[in-house]
Amino acid sequence: MLCDEAMAETSASEIQPIHRSCALRSVVGGIGHCIAHEYWCVVRKDPDAGLTYRQSARLVDAYVQVMGVPPPGAHR
Repeated sequence: MLCDEAMAETSASEIQPIHRSCALRSVVGGIGHCIAHEYWCVVRKDPDAGLTYRQSARLVDAYVQVMGVPPPGAHR
């Protein structure tokens, strides 16, 4: 698991080793990275914008649903 939150109970055919949103966050980056890379990643060195990994992951999931995945290098 990438965060400290337990997985919901699932049947044997639905076992997921990590939360979907945590997996997405590990690829896309934290919510701070998505919304203001220069500030959160470069200045503050906190891509999760002061949130826990799981909180950031949930917001990244919502961000991607609304805005789509940020293109590679968009923060530069």
